[in-house]
Amino acid sequence: MAAKRTYWFGPKRVGWGIGPRSWQGWATIVIYCGLMISLIRMFDRVAHPMLDAAIKIILTAAFLALLFWKADRSKQE
Repeated sequence: MAAKRTYWFGPKRVGWGIGPRSWQGWATIVIYCGLMISLIRMFDRVAHPMLDAAIKIILTAAFLALLFWKADRSKQE
């Protein structure tokens, strides 16, 4: 018996792209935004632009990987 896969993100009803479909999807977006805002506030006082950029790139890559892993990419017609 295969376990039912739950999707956190799915195709939008109106428009292009995907959006959150469950509380886990919304929580992922809130955590990502919170981390990005805290990095802006933290690195505003410290002069390390390369470290700041590297951390933001890594966070964004992790967010996109999670988004594609937990997204329902089935065709909706």
